[in-house]
Amino acid sequence: MNILLLTSEFAPAMGGIGTYAREIAAAASRLGAEVTVMAPDYAQHTDDRSLPFEVVRFRGGLHSMRDLPRKIMLARRGVRGDRYDVVHAADWPFFIPLALSRWRTPARVLMTVHGTEINETQTTLKRMAIRGAGVFGPRTEVVANSRFTETLFRERFAVDPRRISAINLGVSEFWFGGRRTRREIRLAHRLPEDRVVMITVARITRRKGHHLTMAALSRLPDELRQRITWLVVGPDGETDCVDGLRRAAGEAECDIRFLGSQSNEDIRDLYGASDFFCLTGTPDASGRVEGFGLVYLEAGAAGLPSVATDVGGVADAVLADETGILVPPSVEGISPAIAELAADRGLRAILAAGASAHARALSWERCAATTYGLAYAGKRASANHVMGRTA
Repeated sequence: MNILLLTSEFAPAMGGIGTYAREIAAAASRLGAEVTVMAPDYAQHTDDRSLPFEVVRFRGGLHSMRDLPRKIMLARRGVRGDRYDVVHAADWPFFIPLALSRWRTPARVLMTVHGTEINETQTTLKRMAIRGAGVFGPRTEVVANSRFTETLFRERFAVDPRRISAINLGVSEFWFGGRRTRREIRLAHRLPEDRVVMITVARITRRKGHHLTMAALSRLPDELRQRITWLVVGPDGETDCVDGLRRAAGEAECDIRFLGSQSNEDIRDLYGASDFFCLTGTPDASGRVEGFGLVYLEAGAAGLPSVATDVGGVADAVLADETGILVPPSVEGISPAIAELAADRGLRAILAAGASAHARALSWERCAATTYGLAYAGKRASANHVMGRTA
């Protein structure tokens, strides 16, 4: 099978769509497909030779509407003829270009929706463009990254449900091992063995809910709160959000450490030093949503149960009372969940086993096989044939 994957995000830029494009392309390659990825060059030279698929770089960076004419021409040239069996737009900036070019190829036409862009395409101008281009016309198959995203898409667009599939993302083998021992990591970060370590990995933005976690910590009994270390990993987002969080941390009677951006290898080590994961996203008035929540699976692969809020597609990544505690996005719901996991080692162990099993079941090979119709034996790739992500 020959697959052309069109994406407006890819390494070296960070982001969930770039991860999706890279991982599904690599998994399809491992399953025997010939994959070509068309991706922006970000005005720099990037050596893609180590990747198990071909990358064709085009001039550009993160998408803006000014790039649409160029993407239309790229799609027209890329899909021409019968070279490909599948042409796949990994994100919405390539939806219109691919729709306008699909008559040039007999290939299956796939488009993946991730969540936020469904809301962002509801403006009058964008809806007119989508209708005018026939984006979700009869030959288009839509792939949603969670049941939530599938439902949201059906609510916003009148498309035959038989052409919409919910296919959960995968988690790389990278996150299951290869880290230093828990003792080594704790010694390196001066974390006593009797500390309960909670970790959050996300950009510090209001949508990610760090402020809810902070407020929830403040409600814990003094004795329990003073036993907890909270590791906050991720780059800064909105300035007012970051400044407010740091001020609150300075006033809290709790060990809170802002570690900033970290490499994936270092994040994997930090997971090994931690006792549970916590990310308490909140609904966003701008329409941005958590379509799935891959980071919960990555933490689960490292053996961490989660405290999570039931927003967007998170319920597919964190199974309530099986892989973590799923609560409403409120301080009143989050605080007791943190208290329960922090105080109960036995519960952490039970949920950790479930989190690891859930992550094991959701491989990128499964995702690629289901998306493209490739043969799949149900086994993960060996560690020697898996790419780790770069942060």
